[in-house]
Amino acid sequence: MDPFTVQQQNNRGPSTAEELRVAPPLADIDQPPVQIPGQARLDDAVGKAVGGTVIPSDMRPTDMPSSTKLDAAKADLPAEEQPQHRANPQSTQVDQSSNSTEKKNSEAKDEDKKDDKKDDKKEVPKDKVVGAYPVVTRIGWLEAYKRTDGPSNEFRDKSIWMEEFASSALFGAFWQNAAAVITLPVVCYVVFKLGGGFVSLILIIAFGATYYKNSIRRFRRNARDDITRELIRNSLENDAESTEWINNFMSKFWLIYEPVLSATVVQTVDGILVDQTPAFLDSIRLTTFTLGTKAPRVESIKTFPKTDPDVVMMDWRVSFTPTDVEDMTPRQLRTQINPKICLTIRVGGKMIGAGMPILVEDVSFQGYIRLKLKLTSNFPHIKTLDFTFLEPPIIDYVLKPVGGETFGMDIAHIPGLHSFIRDQTNAILGPMMYAPNVYTLDLEQMMSGGSALNAAIGIVQFTVYNAKDLKNAEMLGKSDPYIKIRLGNRPELASTAVQKNTVNPVWNETNIILINNLNEVVCMEIFDKDNVRKDPSLGQANFDLKSLEEDPVQDDVWCKVLRNGKERGSVRIRAAFFPVQKPEPITEGGEAVPVESNSGILSMNLAQAKDIARSGKTKSLCQISLNGRIVHETKKMLGASPAWGADVDVFVTDLQAAQIKVDVVSDGSVFGSYGVSASKLLQDTENKVEWATLNGGDSTGKIKMTAIWKPILMGEGLNPTVHKPAFGVLRVQFFAGRDIRNVEIGSSSDPYVVITGERGLGHGRTKAIENNLNPVWNEIHYVAVNSVKQVFDFEVYDYQKVTKDRTLGKTSFNVSEVIEELPDKAGYVARPKVDRWAPLKQKGGSNKGEIHYEISFYPSLDLAQEATENERAASPLASVTAPNSNGVAPEQVAPYNVASASSAPMDMTTNNAPTTLHPGTISAREELEYDSGILVTTLIGADLDRSGAYCEFYIDSDYYQYKSQVQKTRAPKWNEVADIFVKELEYAKLTVVVKEKSSMEKDPIIGVFTSHVRSLLEDYPKDMASLPLLDRGSQRGSIQLKFKYLPVPIELLPKERLDNMGNLTINLIRARNLIAADRSGASDPYLIFKVNGKDVYKSEVIKKTLNPEYNENFVLPIVSRADDQLSFEVFDWNQVSTAKSLGVGTIDLRSIQLVLPNDFLVPLQNKHNQGEVLLRVKFMPEFLSSNKRKSGFGATFLGGGVNAIGHAGMAGVGAVAGGVGAVGQGAMGVTGAVGKGAIKGVGAVGKGVFGGLSAGASAVGLHRRADKSGSQHGIDPSSSAGMGAPAVSADQSHAVGAPGNLTIHVVEADGLLGVDRSGSSDPYVKVAVNGQSVLKTKVKKETLAPNWNESVVVKVQGGHPITMNCLVKDHNTLGGNKDLGDCDIPVWEYIQPGAEGPSGQNRADFWAALGGTGGRLHLALEFEPSSGQ
Repeated sequence: MDPFTVQQQNNRGPSTAEELRVAPPLADIDQPPVQIPGQARLDDAVGKAVGGTVIPSDMRPTDMPSSTKLDAAKADLPAEEQPQHRANPQSTQVDQSSNSTEKKNSEAKDEDKKDDKKDDKKEVPKDKVVGAYPVVTRIGWLEAYKRTDGPSNEFRDKSIWMEEFASSALFGAFWQNAAAVITLPVVCYVVFKLGGGFVSLILIIAFGATYYKNSIRRFRRNARDDITRELIRNSLENDAESTEWINNFMSKFWLIYEPVLSATVVQTVDGILVDQTPAFLDSIRLTTFTLGTKAPRVESIKTFPKTDPDVVMMDWRVSFTPTDVEDMTPRQLRTQINPKICLTIRVGGKMIGAGMPILVEDVSFQGYIRLKLKLTSNFPHIKTLDFTFLEPPIIDYVLKPVGGETFGMDIAHIPGLHSFIRDQTNAILGPMMYAPNVYTLDLEQMMSGGSALNAAIGIVQFTVYNAKDLKNAEMLGKSDPYIKIRLGNRPELASTAVQKNTVNPVWNETNIILINNLNEVVCMEIFDKDNVRKDPSLGQANFDLKSLEEDPVQDDVWCKVLRNGKERGSVRIRAAFFPVQKPEPITEGGEAVPVESNSGILSMNLAQAKDIARSGKTKSLCQISLNGRIVHETKKMLGASPAWGADVDVFVTDLQAAQIKVDVVSDGSVFGSYGVSASKLLQDTENKVEWATLNGGDSTGKIKMTAIWKPILMGEGLNPTVHKPAFGVLRVQFFAGRDIRNVEIGSSSDPYVVITGERGLGHGRTKAIENNLNPVWNEIHYVAVNSVKQVFDFEVYDYQKVTKDRTLGKTSFNVSEVIEELPDKAGYVARPKVDRWAPLKQKGGSNKGEIHYEISFYPSLDLAQEATENERAASPLASVTAPNSNGVAPEQVAPYNVASASSAPMDMTTNNAPTTLHPGTISAREELEYDSGILVTTLIGADLDRSGAYCEFYIDSDYYQYKSQVQKTRAPKWNEVADIFVKELEYAKLTVVVKEKSSMEKDPIIGVFTSHVRSLLEDYPKDMASLPLLDRGSQRGSIQLKFKYLPVPIELLPKERLDNMGNLTINLIRARNLIAADRSGASDPYLIFKVNGKDVYKSEVIKKTLNPEYNENFVLPIVSRADDQLSFEVFDWNQVSTAKSLGVGTIDLRSIQLVLPNDFLVPLQNKHNQGEVLLRVKFMPEFLSSNKRKSGFGATFLGGGVNAIGHAGMAGVGAVAGGVGAVGQGAMGVTGAVGKGAIKGVGAVGKGVFGGLSAGASAVGLHRRADKSGSQHGIDPSSSAGMGAPAVSADQSHAVGAPGNLTIHVVEADGLLGVDRSGSSDPYVKVAVNGQSVLKTKVKKETLAPNWNESVVVKVQGGHPITMNCLVKDHNTLGGNKDLGDCDIPVWEYIQPGAEGPSGQNRADFWAALGGTGGRLHLALEFEPSSGQ
């Protein structure tokens, strides 16, 4: 028979049956039965009380014994055998609100009477007690509650059945009272009419009065209950409850419990004091300890009902004020004892000595505490207890350290001491248990015999990457920041290295933090290193470990640095939580199996030692070392058998290699040591081998040491120091800005945008727009992406020629807006591009100005594994097909099992199946088929001739895309990785500049390495290449690099291509049939060339002719062949009047074939459509520097190895690139001297048509591209037909020259910078060849266009490069001379002594752009070979 379980429900609120999903387990069948004899017991069980609701089991009423039967059975039993009523100890109360009335049991009684005869006929088992309920097979309220639903339930409340058919307003007490009021007069009238007397009327009125009295009493009772219930419900959330019943209980219980508590404290503390007594004291004893006779009080309790079902949260106000006697009775006052603690310190020997008591009296405490209990189904049913002080507690006491009870003085009267002790107490307790900090007790673990409260539950791998925009605390220079890491206000855990002279430091340091709970805050306080005074704080950043519960691994987290409530920069960190792995059963119900891991926490317990010293006065301590590093040191303890009781947790990365050593030290000498491997220590603990013998020293004692292994699964690829490979690029297009902040006086700002990445390093910058608060940049930049959590800053600066550029505001962009990571880390896909106007945030927090940008993402392609490549190469039937746009091989490739092939041995005869690659993966041999991609350059190290070096990486940019750390050694080891996007592999050139960090405005260059990207990928080994560093022709060291190329399938816009930019060499040959403008029937013609309407070159005037011969060469920088317009106009020169136009001509730059000479016979547009001009042009694709730069590097090294594009003004062009203007003598038939007159062109003479090919364009690459595609990837492919015909040689052996005499002519300069107060300069030139000074010109006073006409002859040797450096400086009589610009000239790119032809090949006359402050320098070179050449 099923059990009967009765539960009573209060009116706290109904529970839902849906939350009860687990049935209770079956009870033991031998459990003693629950006996409820008699009708009274049955009525009590079913709950007839008002408001009670029965929660029955599945027992039927017909199965219940009747009350008559129970009473009869009870009467037949002897008195000693009659069962006694016992309450079911396993029944519980269920909170459920209901307004039910008494339950009617008539139906159950009738059914019991019908079954009496049947029950009498049944046999009663021998082991069954007559009149008792059957054996309980199901216990608890859960099963009973599940059976309360449904209209057929026999225990359902019948008092509210009418509510199913009508509202309670139609049959409630109101209508009953109204009916009684109406009925009473009617009854009185009827009785009076029928002859009733006054007695009848009085009885009727008395009945009505009684009914009214009872009705009013019930109404008031119900109203009072309703009001009280509502008030309690509201006050539960808003008000605190009084707890006088607890205080009444505590006042009586305290008198019983306090002596036991005091004795326990004395016994525990006294034992500790005996062991910790210093040698100069005889003893320290706790002689008196009592907390008084007045019990602590709970002033109020506030409960929070709206919490999770398994969480109980309360606010308690507690106090312990034994000295407050206002609320005590006279009897309590007579027996009152105040708290008193006496610590007796005895000084001297046994015979002569004295004890000094230290008294603490009248202790009082008041606190406001929040308690949070997390409930659980396991014993003790409370998993954790969190408590925190919502307000700092008030602690008071009387401390008498000297004089004892009679003459002692309370030291709290000393000014400032009491507040000092209070502040120190708050400083210690605050980080642990003052809000918002929480102190957690794991009661479940404590009650189950688990580890100590301070045992580590896991580790946090905490990495500090870098910081940016820190507050500068130095008057001169910048701060030297470093970080101290701690948990809350606890002692320092670790500190980073000091980064010198920077407010954007980079650390990349990782520390392991052992934690015992996640209710901690990692504090990172940043200091400025100061060698003289105390290091000042720059601010503090915090990271809450609580966030690691939901996201255990958080990377690229920016934490704000705050100081005095103001933001002072930010710190980028990575935090990863790895918990201790608990043993889990492999199968359900099976035995728990420990998790196997070679990394984890080794929890050691150094309990005690014995017989380590001969004298009992010896003080010793223990040092515990892990792999030779001390990880813990115990306190000194007195005696030959000290009990340290030290619990030590250490993180072990490799358990098998970990070595533990314990040294017992006294007075600096080692008594004994014990060394053991960590695995052996764990094995000894498992085998119950706890004592180990000390070796070495004078001791023969033993130590008791055990250990527990707590495994931690670190996973793979979680090392933050490992470079994260790039998986794509962002295309960032800056359109324009508007309403930019103006920081200039008398003019407008010159804004440009810098892209700043994760380490505070720039990834690109736009050109500066002069004097414009609404600039239009219209530039596209590419940035490699390594993480979805990356954030890039776009900061706008105002360009300054002399002082430091000033910030105009910045905005941030999170790359997750355009990147979506596929499930299971299967890859990345692009989200829709972002096009927005972003506000610029100023340093004060306000916004001023906006920039318009568009950002989109392009994922890279993965390369197949090396094993797959080898197998594919070994396959004779393997066919390599071109990849499609997604980088995936076409479907017609036969399938091939890569996994099986990698495990099988190589077989050249049988392994003949081609390879099938995963989507988004290409073979290694196909990587160079893609024009665009990411060049992954690993900077390994270098061998230099000076220290303090760092590297800058450039690819087709005058702003570095990566900058390494500074290494203070001549053999630096960086091991850094630079991910730089390559637009076009055929033209791209990598330039690595090694600089020395100095205090000067411009860091000096140690050396430069330059090479084409394709050559690096094809010609150098994959593992490492040692490359030379050159400075002005001489080698200054070597650098070790490693390269990898990740293709990116992206379609470049025409204006983005590098073949859209370059140098246009124009040979003005002649003009024919010009208009006669003079009366003599002739003209004095000259030409002015224009780019986009600006004059860039003026030719020589040829007098009195209509068919002039010019034969002039010059070079024009073309930023965009797609957008730039080239035109020229022919004028007739007049000495007095204005020049007269003879016609205008234009050339479509898009129709020019690359590299090859193009002849154009351009007709002139005039009234008569008369005249034509013959031009020969050659366009060499090359990157052109367009930014204003103060350092001058972009103008020196990034234009093909020669003076990069300089300044092109109305006076002419001053842009020269190495060999760009090289013109073949035989092909063009020009003389050696190129250009005459005031404005000269460039006349580097080449060898043949392609002699002197620019280093900025890869001739080999162009030839390959022509062979591969059949047409040039230019602006107009149709204009480049036939480009693949001539084979361009990459042989530049002529660049090493020949021995002879080189004459250097320094002719003139123009466009120099005025640095004097008068606006002019006093320039002179210093010329050096391969670093050796050969010429210093005279100083030209107060001019910006000096004319020197000085020369020098230098004897040179052939067979090696020669670089000529020209440095223009401003002379100052007082003070140092200032640099006005410089340029480097590779001599053998202008002079080719091995070329065939007349002697003109040994001469060059050109204008060289000056890097740095602008301007240009007119030079002429003449070479005379040695005899025999």
